[in-house]
Amino acid sequence: MSGLTVNSLNKRGNASGTYEVRLSAYLAKSKEIFPYINQLAEETSFAIEGTPDDLISKIKDDNFAKRCKNKVRKCHVCTKAVAFTLPNCNSCGADITKNEISYTNNVFMGFIYGIQKGPFPFTISIRFQSPDFLVFDDLLSLCPCHLNVIPTTKYLPDWRYLLKRPKEGKVLVEELFNNTWMTVVKQFLSNNDWKNKILAPGKQSEDGLRGHIAAGFNYPPSQYQLHLQFMLPPFIPFHYQQYLNGLHFTPGRFFPVEYVLAVLNLNLPYEVKEDTSVEEIIRFYNEKGVNYEKIHADCYNRYGNSHLELANYHPDDFEGISIGNKYYKFSQNGNLEETPEDIKAITEKDKSVLQNYGRPYQLGKPTGSYYKYAKKIEENIEVW
Repeated sequence: MSGLTVNSLNKRGNASGTYEVRLSAYLAKSKEIFPYINQLAEETSFAIEGTPDDLISKIKDDNFAKRCKNKVRKCHVCTKAVAFTLPNCNSCGADITKNEISYTNNVFMGFIYGIQKGPFPFTISIRFQSPDFLVFDDLLSLCPCHLNVIPTTKYLPDWRYLLKRPKEGKVLVEELFNNTWMTVVKQFLSNNDWKNKILAPGKQSEDGLRGHIAAGFNYPPSQYQLHLQFMLPPFIPFHYQQYLNGLHFTPGRFFPVEYVLAVLNLNLPYEVKEDTSVEEIIRFYNEKGVNYEKIHADCYNRYGNSHLELANYHPDDFEGISIGNKYYKFSQNGNLEETPEDIKAITEKDKSVLQNYGRPYQLGKPTGSYYKYAKKIEENIEVW
């Protein structure tokens, strides 16, 4: 790779952790020097022993069984359960168009009921919990600060059901957003070590950062319980490259919170059924003056600009870069040396170093707990 040198990366890795010559590239193999934010120290045990399938077989209620399952395609490369309409895995990028549709446990409903496990323990990296809401780290973090929030006293399979009761839906979405923003402020932005390492100097004010939040809903979701994806850029370098490749925030699947609130603000109830398509919804509200394509495009561009503005990654924080799915390490003489190292393994390790999910680790593995306010099966969780 003649002509590529360490010094040709500017001080902030092109302000984003990316580097462009003829091929797109990104900083890779992060050093373990990044500060992290511990999850809540409270430890709660599970409320219900066993698995969702154990409960389904005992309760024998079709509606309960339906709430406990997701319709997905499982990635054959990284094994992630992915929304059945996506052509590519949104974790590793693999083509999943030929993978069969299957059904997985609705882990978020497992959280709400305090169910012990599925194929793995249903423990959570909890950031905030109350009787009505649960905020937690995203297992597949796109950003060092990437949270999800769910309502725990209401069941909505996905964001479309908010349209049935727009006034109440708007209040619920605002509560989801505000509870998560409060969590970010109290836990992430109050930690100077984390803030100074992750966020660019002069870009760390609480008021300014709120406008950089990338938040929204997916349809179809990966978990069939309403949840708001909530990210404060910068993205992890690999995922910023995925963003540039169009593999995140997919049009027609990702619905920015700005769009959902604009639609709900019209206060036009829409009779959503299970087979109501998002294309039908988009057409309806486009005709009412809320243009999905414009709002999505504006938000998408803002997310990338926010990454460029906020990222504080330095080449010295990483051991090399990835170019064209190959890893090149920084040599002492300032050149890049190609290595045979597995870029997928490096990407996975980078995520574990840069994310805050499951902190503090034990024996190199993430930790977690169960929801303190777990609902009893007989409790009346409101179904929209």
